[in-house]
Amino acid sequence: MGKFSNQPSKSKIINRRLRRIVSYVFIISTLIGFTSTFPEESGKVLFRWKLKPGENVELNEYHRVQLVSMGKKIRREDKNRILLQTLSCENKECTLEGFFDTYTRFPEVDPAFRKDKTFKSRFQITDLGQYKVPQEYSMPNLRSLPSFSEKPISIGEEWTQPATESFQFPGGRVMITVFAKYKYHGVDEWEYQKLSGKGDRIEYNYNLYYDSQMNRTGVPFKIYGFARGMVFFDRELGIPQYKRVQLSYTFVYENGMAQEMSFDIHGVYNKNVKLTDQDKDKFAEEIRKILGGELPTGIEPNSDSKKNLKKPKKETISWPEEEDNQAAPEGSPVEIRRTEEGIAISLNSVLFDHNSSELKQEAKLELKRIASVLKKYADREIRISGHTDNSGGEEYNRKLSRERALSVLKELRDEQGLEEKRMSYEGYGKSKPIADNSTIQGRQKNRRVDITIVME
Repeated sequence: MGKFSNQPSKSKIINRRLRRIVSYVFIISTLIGFTSTFPEESGKVLFRWKLKPGENVELNEYHRVQLVSMGKKIRREDKNRILLQTLSCENKECTLEGFFDTYTRFPEVDPAFRKDKTFKSRFQITDLGQYKVPQEYSMPNLRSLPSFSEKPISIGEEWTQPATESFQFPGGRVMITVFAKYKYHGVDEWEYQKLSGKGDRIEYNYNLYYDSQMNRTGVPFKIYGFARGMVFFDRELGIPQYKRVQLSYTFVYENGMAQEMSFDIHGVYNKNVKLTDQDKDKFAEEIRKILGGELPTGIEPNSDSKKNLKKPKKETISWPEEEDNQAAPEGSPVEIRRTEEGIAISLNSVLFDHNSSELKQEAKLELKRIASVLKKYADREIRISGHTDNSGGEEYNRKLSRERALSVLKELRDEQGLEEKRMSYEGYGKSKPIADNSTIQGRQKNRRVDITIVME
């Protein structure tokens, strides 16, 4: 890729086109375990997905994206987290259910990743890796790749299997069948950033071409491109360890406009068992002991969390705001809550001046303590979200909450040394209250920054 000019205003224009062109590219390899009728021969390997009901597969992807449109270039970086749970396995296929979280940043204008969208999906995958995705789900949008041969494979041997690319445009969806050609290269080592491993290296490539027989508004009438990829597969666990994929597309519209996109993707896989609410409670209690905080929202020690959900909650973050400034928050400066995503650390000692996103000194001291906990869980994603009460306008609240979340991220990254790729931020304004906005205490509680350790 070349070097791009720094033109924020034009970047925003192209960004809008970029989001209309194609949904996020996910290449998700999942797993299945079955007894094969083909025993492995000497010097040959039988590749199969292996997964048991109840197991999770997590894939963390990092994309570098380039768009060329109307003679302009723009770079985008994506971070995608895919978590799939195996619900059942029967007749050589498994049913998987999960979500695809997307994060985006434009390096010229964005200082860090922002949480973008969450897609849910439920689909089947066979023991060879072939997908069956119902029409109502847009993800995964790259399907049945990689897929394996029915028989054992020796080094240097090739095979071909079909795959599908699904593109979602404003005017509708386009499904394109491709035929991927694979080749097995034997056991090899891989390394990406601070991670490394050894697995069976499989390379593949395919060409893509689509020529529509009808014109649809908002949908290109021609799409062409190519892909090449490399997967390091763990034959014992039956899951990939790491992948590297390069994709290139050209979209041609009815008015003659052509847009080009290229993706350079790295992906790292993990396999684990889904955490229960009790498991999360144990994590929360461990964090509470370190920080000395409260567990007022359903995560109290040695108690039934569901029975405690309606108990009065301690105040969290305190932002001096007009009439509420007279009432100081009570209790511990730290509140730990179990959420759908994981464990949220909310603070009432993270102080901002009115209408300001600049951290006060006492907030920085509190974040230093929080950072020690986040480093303890170094393999976990961190989501930082800003929230307000229902005072003020929607646009203003979102902007202020987003800027405050970003201030917390920068402090953790720049002063406390947390890895940027672990973290993302977003501001939700008044859209996610956790208390009643009709009271001063409730509004104080809703004005918060949550630092969430993702456990799902």
